[in-house]
Amino acid sequence: MPATYRRRRLLRALTAVLLLLLPMQFSRKAAAAAEKSITLICCQDDTILTGMEWSLYRIGVRRGTAIDFIPELSEYSMDLGDLSAKTVDTAAKTIESYVTAAGLSALKQGKTDTAGKLTFSGLDNGLYLAAGKTLQIENTVYYPSTLLLEINNADAALDYDAYPKFYYTSLSEQMREFSVRKIWVDDNNAYGKRPVSLTVDLYRDGKLNQSVSLDAANNWTFSWSAPDDGTEWTAVERDVPESYSVMIDYNSKEFLIRNTYTETTTVTETETTTVTTVTETETSPTEPETTTTVPKLVQTGQLWWPVIPLSIGGVILIAAGISMRTRKKKDEE
Repeated sequence: MPATYRRRRLLRALTAVLLLLLPMQFSRKAAAAAEKSITLICCQDDTILTGMEWSLYRIGVRRGTAIDFIPELSEYSMDLGDLSAKTVDTAAKTIESYVTAAGLSALKQGKTDTAGKLTFSGLDNGLYLAAGKTLQIENTVYYPSTLLLEINNADAALDYDAYPKFYYTSLSEQMREFSVRKIWVDDNNAYGKRPVSLTVDLYRDGKLNQSVSLDAANNWTFSWSAPDDGTEWTAVERDVPESYSVMIDYNSKEFLIRNTYTETTTVTETETTTVTTVTETETSPTEPETTTTVPKLVQTGQLWWPVIPLSIGGVILIAAGISMRTRKKKDEE
């Protein structure tokens, strides 16, 4: 059999192998994207929280210490800190409050199973908010924390386990007292930008219950009573004042809304903008029955893009080796 004919047959065979390899690698990449999932594991000490409802929202993408929000949330001037482990809990609470105010529909919903687990699968890259509803077991109501979770790395399969923290209260037949308090971080209105009053909307189980006005006359505070039945309340500042950002923190009965003044000064000669934020320490609401915190940031997985060029390189080396062997045999003959 002529050497030229053998080489042609060899090249055809190698080409067929290569054509088989390429679809396999692209299929693996597509499968990896579909395999991205987040599993919530909900347990409190020895108690498995079965049947706890969760909603998952895709709220945008993270850019360093900032978030590019989806259009429904971009209009709110939220103070999210630097998204570090110290500030991410409050950032999640603030975003959850405005998700409620915007009436945003959940991307996915579900309930935990008998093992206290719930998996959200088929997720794309982005920043997600996982918000759970209270769960009553006998006379105890469990309040889940809100989680801020990130999925990145488009070529990686990902299955991330998240462990929400909880606090709990025991129900009683008495009315429960709630309060919302406004804190101003603006050097005692040194810039003269503080409004005379503002409106806070109170939501009960996700639905608007009432709107209240806060001002200096009521010491920027409002209190109300409601049955102790595990109802979930949300307090949201309706219109964030110009030149201020908003942060919302809360526990099962207290809400703290903090407005921080941000002064923006434009210098025409150098065409630069300087942003100065007034800082002040304020104690956030605390809840005594709190479990340990858990990591909030998802880890990326293994990269698959090098497989294709390595496969091609391997095929080329095999072809070169066989060709050299054929030539050597011919020379010996």
